[in-house]
Amino acid sequence: MKILIVDDEAINRTLLTNMLHNAGYDECIEAVDGVEAIKQFTEEKPDLVLLDVVMPGLSGFDVAPKIRQLASGPYLPILFITALEDKESLVRCLEVGGNDFATKPFDRHILVAKIRAHLQIRTLSLHVEQQNKTLRIFNQRVAREHAIVEHIFSNAIVNRPEVMSHFDCFLKPAETFNGDLFLCESSPSGGIYFVVGDFTGHGLASAIGALPVTRAFQELSQQGVSIAEIISELNRILLKFLPSDMFMAAIVGEINAGGNRISFWQGGMPAVIVPGRTDMATRLIPARHMALGILDEHELNTDCDTIQLGINEQMVICSDGLIESENHDGEMLLEEGLIDIVKNQMHNYGRIDAYSLFLRIQERSASSTFHDDVSLVVFTSKPINVPTAKKLEAGLPSVHEVALEAEHLKQTDILQRVLQIAGQCEGIQSIRSIMYTVLSELFNNALEHGILQLDSKLKAQGKGFHEYYEKREASLKALSHGRIKVRIESLPTEGKVLIAVEDSGKGFEWSKMKQVRKGQTAHEECYGRGLPLLHALCERVWFENGGSKVSCLLNTQES
Repeated sequence: MKILIVDDEAINRTLLTNMLHNAGYDECIEAVDGVEAIKQFTEEKPDLVLLDVVMPGLSGFDVAPKIRQLASGPYLPILFITALEDKESLVRCLEVGGNDFATKPFDRHILVAKIRAHLQIRTLSLHVEQQNKTLRIFNQRVAREHAIVEHIFSNAIVNRPEVMSHFDCFLKPAETFNGDLFLCESSPSGGIYFVVGDFTGHGLASAIGALPVTRAFQELSQQGVSIAEIISELNRILLKFLPSDMFMAAIVGEINAGGNRISFWQGGMPAVIVPGRTDMATRLIPARHMALGILDEHELNTDCDTIQLGINEQMVICSDGLIESENHDGEMLLEEGLIDIVKNQMHNYGRIDAYSLFLRIQERSASSTFHDDVSLVVFTSKPINVPTAKKLEAGLPSVHEVALEAEHLKQTDILQRVLQIAGQCEGIQSIRSIMYTVLSELFNNALEHGILQLDSKLKAQGKGFHEYYEKREASLKALSHGRIKVRIESLPTEGKVLIAVEDSGKGFEWSKMKQVRKGQTAHEECYGRGLPLLHALCERVWFENGGSKVSCLLNTQES
């Protein structure tokens, strides 16, 4: 430690120097007056100053403020050495910038103890200053990195305005970065794909998974793939990139060009609400799958729900950050509370507005801030008006046919493999997702009802779905014979695709279903929606061989 001794009397300087040397302080600098003291301080940058009060020219009272002004930074102790004993003088020593004083003749032990105490404080101050400097550098680096990441996010996760205009959205992150995600992209068929995602936690760690998800979703949307394909690919990406304790609850859907039919897969998200003008008309579609990024591919169920919307009928989707808000009694809103608020909004205004709905929920909450990211997406049924890319060249006509025996039907990924074969057809881009939905419906119908002879009415019971799929799994495991033949013929020049699925089962009384025609709305039951869906999606549906063979004709030139 370096100490500056300022005194106009040589004997005092010598006495202080010897005393400090004996105490272990070897670096002592001397100044004979105030002018030299300021010069020495500027050049030597001492750690402590012993300053005499009464000196010719500049007194200690004059020097202390100047030194204090030069000593910007860590704590610099200035100790006055004075023969003055009146209180006014001693008080002034402290007022002009001194930290302590010792009166002449001073006690060597007391003075050394004071010097040590003040130097310890300076050492701590220097340490704190270094830590503050390190922290400032760290904060600057973090701020820079955040700015870079925020720039990347703002340019990578972008929805086109013409597509986004079909939704009423409100997203509110709990921190700078949003762990919730909303993506929408036009489909080649003239409709819209969308994703509402909620990653585990919130902040940058949660948001980072949005980048690979966004890129994959945009690429798949351009290809016009099915919801099942999107789900499988996003699940694969999340399993690969995210740690095992992170996942993404999600609703992935497709809206048809008419804006009145929505097919969607939902895993781990709050129920989708379709508000009605009466309590009885309000529909609730709960999630029946686990979140993405948890199950391996062979465990993942890609079955979707399909709903029909009337003109101006709405669909409400939210993340759990909204329904987990608490009131002053600590009670969470939950799905039931959200439904009550939605019904109240419908009763008062006849429609749902995302921001108004959020404000109503915020009024109920004990805090104006939410502990988790909040997403609220409202879609109002109306025709989609987004330009689609024009076809550059006609595809080649092709026929793909596959015959599946019992050992094939037992394979967990058999439907996906069949869909991959269908994806090789040219000229189907505009209806690829529709074709996959139709093919999945035909295949599952042939397997479950034609081969396994399961009765869909079982789903209407209390635990029907669970029992139905338990029976399906057991029957499939015991299956020893059975055959499903799938034929896909693509005629791009005619704008047609013909799909035929034939099973070796007994068929069914299909004539009773003749009243079901294209354009009819499927009733909201637990079963029996397959045939109405086929008629809604296809130009023509017909049965042969007593109902064991179903053929569907799709038009690739219509939405």
